[in-house]
Amino acid sequence: MKYIYYIIVIMVIFSGLVAYGLFNTKIEISKPFLSINDRVVSEAEFKKMLASKPHHMNQEQFIEEVIEKQLLIQEAIKVDINKEENFRRSVENFYEQSLIKILLDRKLDSMKVDVTNEEIAKYKTFIQNKFFLTKKIYPSMKDAQNKTNETIQKFEADFRDLSYDLKFIVMNLNIGEFSKPMANDLTSNDFQVFVYRLDEIQKIEGSDKIQEFDIEQVSLYFKDKKKEQLLDEWSDKIRKTAEIWRKNE
Repeated sequence: MKYIYYIIVIMVIFSGLVAYGLFNTKIEISKPFLSINDRVVSEAEFKKMLASKPHHMNQEQFIEEVIEKQLLIQEAIKVDINKEENFRRSVENFYEQSLIKILLDRKLDSMKVDVTNEEIAKYKTFIQNKFFLTKKIYPSMKDAQNKTNETIQKFEADFRDLSYDLKFIVMNLNIGEFSKPMANDLTSNDFQVFVYRLDEIQKIEGSDKIQEFDIEQVSLYFKDKKKEQLLDEWSDKIRKTAEIWRKNE
């Protein structure tokens, strides 16, 4: 009988040592660094927070900001703001916008574009010219595709005076050609779609003497616009391969 007891005691001790060896070496318990009421910030958590510390702050100032932030969060929870529908919607909207921003930023960063000497030379030539354009305005993308309900405007402008987007558009048009439909900001109260036709190009008198030309800035301009173009093509591809249904009104 004593033999059995000895065996049981040895097994319990051995099991305890094994458990201690397994768990004590693998579980890392981080010590508390900061406590604000019931909110405990561990040393490990605070180290992660420090990664977002603004450069102009020292550590003590950052700690004070963390305390202030947590106190305000606790007060908001006390009055049940976190349970309100408006709060839920704002969190949902922020989550969605953050997802989209990270996706687009990563996509833009992955795009590799080059600017050729010919493009730089073309830009230099274009700043010596005046452009005559026809602008067609539509109330919707469907109208632009069907060429209905259009308003036509004609205007002329030196290349330097054209907008950031319009410069790139005319550089990719031959005389008589139309641009692709381009919508204004979707958040605008006056949503419109524009199509441009290049009618004529005239050289500006005395423009040969123009010397102001920042090659580096123009190169960055081309890279940005080319990436925008690739992003639009990528977005169109996603839309074309998607299954989209909408109720007909």
